[in-house]
Amino acid sequence: MRLQKLLAAAGVASRRRAEELIADGAVTVNGKIITTLGVQVEERHDRVEVNGRRVRVEDPQYRLLLKPRGCLGTLSRPSPDKSDPHENVARPTLARYVPDRELGWHVVAPLDFLSEGVILLTTDGALAERMSRAGGHVPMMYHLKFQGAVGEAELARLKRGWRFNGRPVTPIKVEPLATTGKNVWVEMLVPESRPRALKAAGEAIYRQLLKISRVRLGEMSFEGLKMGGSRDLTKGEIKALHAAAGVKT
Repeated sequence: MRLQKLLAAAGVASRRRAEELIADGAVTVNGKIITTLGVQVEERHDRVEVNGRRVRVEDPQYRLLLKPRGCLGTLSRPSPDKSDPHENVARPTLARYVPDRELGWHVVAPLDFLSEGVILLTTDGALAERMSRAGGHVPMMYHLKFQGAVGEAELARLKRGWRFNGRPVTPIKVEPLATTGKNVWVEMLVPESRPRALKAAGEAIYRQLLKISRVRLGEMSFEGLKMGGSRDLTKGEIKALHAAAGVKT
C-alpha cells in the first residue's frame, strides 16, 4: 500500500493532506523520514509514525446521516457565503453533525445545499472512490417535487431517461406519489448520486424541480433518523453496499 494511502485509510488526513505531511518530513517509516511520494509500506510489518505518533489502520467505519436542507454536504468548516450581501454569514456544513471528524470520514454521495436526505459517511477509501463515480451503481431512491402537472406523458419521458454531462441517466422506477394541485411529488429509483443530474430531469419534461429528497441509499432508508441524526451500518448493510458498488471485501 502506498504510504499516503495508508495515512488516509488510518484517518490521519485526506490523501492530499497526507502527501503534504510526507513532503514536509513529518512522516517516518521504521524510524526513517520519508519525503518521497509513492513509497510502498506494509501496514502489518512497517512502523509508520506522523510527528512521532504511530499510525494504525483500524477497520473501516460506515455511518448513515440524514442531511437537512440548507446545509453544505461537506465536513469542512463553514465558510462565508460569497452570494450573501454581507459576506460574513457562514453557511452550515455537516461538520456540526459529526463530532469525530478526526477519524477521516469521506462524504459519499453528497447532496446539494438545498437538497435533503440520506448520505453515507465512511473511512473506507476504496468504497468512497468507487461510489464517487455517479453512485457506483448503488440504487438510490428520491422523492422529487415538480412544479405544475406531471402526467402520463411526462412520467413516460422520465422513464426513458436523459443525459447529464455526456452520461446517460436511466431510472429503474418512476412513480407518482402525490399532488397538491400546483405541484406533484414523484418517486424515482436511480443509480445516481449527483443531485444536478436529477435537476436535469425537470428540464427533460419542462418542469421546475422544486425539491430533492433522497429517502433511500442502497438498502438503507431515512426511517428512524431525525434531521442531522446518524447511525452506524449493520454488517449486512455493509456487505450489501460493497456488493452493489462492486467493491471486493
